Amino acid sequence: MAQPKIIELSGRIDNVTSSAVEATLDTALDAMPSALILDLAGVTFVSSMGLRVLLMAAKRCRKQDAGLALYSVAPQIASVFRLSGLNAFFPIYDSREAALAAFPPA
Repeated sequence: MAQPKIIELSGRIDNVTSSAVEATLDTALDAMPSALILDLAGVTFVSSMGLRVLLMAAKRCRKQDAGLALYSVAPQIASVFRLSGLNAFFPIYDSREAALAAFPPA
């Protein structure tokens, strides 16, 4: 497996953008990274469709035995994860460094 892959997402993850986000995540996971780390600092909104895309990526990570982590998640976005009960699927870290430290090199 390759090193962790970091992807910066921004704007809204909703019905309009979810297919592009899904394609980006699928492409990253096709490279079989050891972990997928998502920088959500620029994300302003996540709809139910956006949650679905992220959940599908989480399921694919588990299937590929790859880790998954999020970092720099705005409080309102973190609240969406908590309220939906999906925070168990998405470890959330404060910084890029903390997220990377969760997946030390083999």
